[in-house]
Amino acid sequence: MQNNDWQNFIYFALILVLLVSSVASRRDLDFRKILKYLAAWAGIGFVVVALYAYRFEFSDFKNRILGEVNPSLAQVGKSGELIVNLSQDGHFYLNVKINGVPVRFMIDTGASDIVLNLDEAKRIGIDVNKLRFNRTYQTANGKSFGASVVLDKITIADVIFRDVAASVNSAEMGTSLLGMSFLRQFRKYEFYQDRLLLTI
Repeated sequence: MQNNDWQNFIYFALILVLLVSSVASRRDLDFRKILKYLAAWAGIGFVVVALYAYRFEFSDFKNRILGEVNPSLAQVGKSGELIVNLSQDGHFYLNVKINGVPVRFMIDTGASDIVLNLDEAKRIGIDVNKLRFNRTYQTANGKSFGASVVLDKITIADVIFRDVAASVNSAEMGTSLLGMSFLRQFRKYEFYQDRLLLTI
């Protein structure tokens, strides 16, 4: 046994001795009750140790449950990667905060930029009346025009991006889009089964 192992063994042995002596000193308890209490404390100790030993597995389990309940809520994996679960409609959505305001995006590899709809742009404090819609986009619904903006801060889980280029679309669009310019902020991105993994 290493020095640390001996120290841990002595530490737990002392706790066990103190526990046994405190229970045994109770004159009002018979031997069966003493054994029952010792077994109960031993069970509690085993559960605590097991929870600590499998803390990373339990964390992953918790993240998977939260991801199923709210697929657009990014989870942080064991290696620090962001995990986004596939939604029921077959798309990947991601909840982010822009300058502290929550915004829900759809991840779209067919889009080149981060594209905000007008409502979301107003909600995060952009004065859309001062924008110049001079960028042309070809979409499934035809041609549309966008205005370039810079987002001061985008927060995803605990990851922060600053001074991120984006655009505001003048046309009606239901959901704001996170395009390739967003995915290129990460070192790597990959689609695995029903998950999108974003490596920082």
